[in-house]
Amino acid sequence: MRVLVILFLICFVLSCESSNNDNPSSEVIVKVGSENITKNDLDRELNKLSQKQKALYTSSPKRLNEFLETHINQIVLYKEAHKRGIQDREEIREQIANYEQKLIAKTLGKEILEELELSSEEVQTYFEENKANYERVDISKIVINYDKDDADSKAEALEKSVMIREKALSGVSFQDLASEFSDDPLLLRTGGNLGYVKRGRFPRQVDDVIFELKKGDITKPFEVDGAYLIIKANKKPDIPPYGQIENSIRSELINQRLFDYIDSLKNEWDVQIYEDRLEEMYKSESKQ
Repeated sequence: MRVLVILFLICFVLSCESSNNDNPSSEVIVKVGSENITKNDLDRELNKLSQKQKALYTSSPKRLNEFLETHINQIVLYKEAHKRGIQDREEIREQIANYEQKLIAKTLGKEILEELELSSEEVQTYFEENKANYERVDISKIVINYDKDDADSKAEALEKSVMIREKALSGVSFQDLASEFSDDPLLLRTGGNLGYVKRGRFPRQVDDVIFELKKGDITKPFEVDGAYLIIKANKKPDIPPYGQIENSIRSELINQRLFDYIDSLKNEWDVQIYEDRLEEMYKSESKQ
């Protein structure tokens, strides 16, 4: 945050300095020593804000003055910091250099993304050829946790899970059962309703079952990472309409193209990762 503030101040002060001799005095709204802040300077900074923020600060003379006062304070602090030589401190220079590297790389990334734009035809063709990848199923689940190191705890959890499933199959509301028994606090409000999930959300042995369910089907308990899961299909699996997921597919494809491009750059720049040294570092850090 310190670096961001310093860089922002540098840009703002330099923009003010560059306009000192090019604007008539009637354009100057603030003088800070020998430096001027002009109407253009302030307007330029306002335009960097979101529409909502800009509307807020221009909603009244008082709000606009608050915005201006913030910049005056920053400029004064920047000048005082420069006077004290803070800009020459090693840690500040390192952080500015690090931020500069990230900013330049991020800017290139944005430009590459623009170059990788896909046509609507390309996106739709990909969807038609890979529909199975977007299959989804609307489910609810009940989670019964157990202690992995305690065999009795595991046996009790399984027995409880079987009992809950039997109640559900006998007609007891799955939502009520989830609210009463589930150990998943995040889904208590929804009665276990997880909504739509795609393949890959659960381990393969779970996916293979839930994507074959019919509406209302309830699975036997699955053992997954220290818990038993009981899953109910609220709807049968389907594929969402293309219009609902066009943008997400586009983003997915563009990101993949970007990663492919970066991988080609890694080869070009002969990137080598020494896994053994990384492992040594991990072991050393984990002991501390």
